[in-house]
Amino acid sequence: MISVGQRKRRQINLFVTHSFQIPYDSSLYEELRTMQREAASVWNDIVRESTSYYFAYKKWLSKTEIQAIRKQTYNLHSQTVQAIADKYAANRETIRQLRKTDQKAKYPWRRKYYYCIPLKKASMDISTNTITIKKVDYGFSLSDLLTKKKKKNWNEKVPKHHCSVVIPNRSEEHLDACNYAEIVWRNGAYWFCYAVQVPEQDLSAYEKKVAGGDLGEIHAVTVATEDRALVLSGRAMRSISQFRTKALADLSKKMSRCKKGSRRWKKYQYARNRLRQTSNNQLEALEHKTTKEIVAFLEVEKVTHLVIGNVSGIEKGTKKNEQKKRKQNKVRRQQLSLWNQGKIKQNSPIKRKLEA
Repeated sequence: MISVGQRKRRQINLFVTHSFQIPYDSSLYEELRTMQREAASVWNDIVRESTSYYFAYKKWLSKTEIQAIRKQTYNLHSQTVQAIADKYAANRETIRQLRKTDQKAKYPWRRKYYYCIPLKKASMDISTNTITIKKVDYGFSLSDLLTKKKKKNWNEKVPKHHCSVVIPNRSEEHLDACNYAEIVWRNGAYWFCYAVQVPEQDLSAYEKKVAGGDLGEIHAVTVATEDRALVLSGRAMRSISQFRTKALADLSKKMSRCKKGSRRWKKYQYARNRLRQTSNNQLEALEHKTTKEIVAFLEVEKVTHLVIGNVSGIEKGTKKNEQKKRKQNKVRRQQLSLWNQGKIKQNSPIKRKLEA
């Protein structure tokens, strides 16, 4: 038995997310695009049916009811369809919490043409060199299947053909314990994003040591302990963001003088997309390097608690603030809106806490 004075640590599951780019292959990308369209159909049908049911009966369909309705209907694995229903239920719960303070928050309503492909452990087979994504192909079309399901005493077994999509495994970790993954379209290519469980670092042997952090625009992050400090510059990230904004504004001005869909308009549109992709890649690389330096500094200093100030929403109300009775100029408002403090907090440990 554990005595009252004895400390007992609570087990915490730590997960990290990684991704790798799926190499281009025309047939593979076409199959993934088809699966994306099918996933969008699942999302659109769930949103339409749930919203209609709410307006009719003034209550929402539960996640279990949604999964039962969508069962054996789409050319996707059943676990993939359940994962989309889980994402919708989580999204709806988040909006419900937000509407307590913000009545302008809207429940999912927008029609999607492409949607990410969520994958559970049962919907994929992972080996050392390949990842096999399972799916099915039903003999009936969606309209015929729904018509047959409405008939009484219909017990006909739905014919289905099991098929799969194989992608190369380029992960650096062993994915045997991977329980969830997603295939997303990003920067002109498909990426396989996955979550793996990592062993929790035992901090019980360390003495309690607290570090404070502050986010800024010129200095991206400043972390300080009792005897040491680390200051990381954010001028490069700010420069890339400002250049992207000015270049996009210049291209938008030139596009406004062209006829939409013309040859010159398409050239400008291609330049805009390429500029966005390049700048996003540069910012992601700098954000990763910045947060990596923070984590390395905390590990060397054996910090157990890291506290960072919450500056979210600082860009709101800068045009006209009645309480402070002042107004920021357009240059300062642009700097605050381009400040990537949310990405820095998302990629860094906000609070490394010793559980007792």
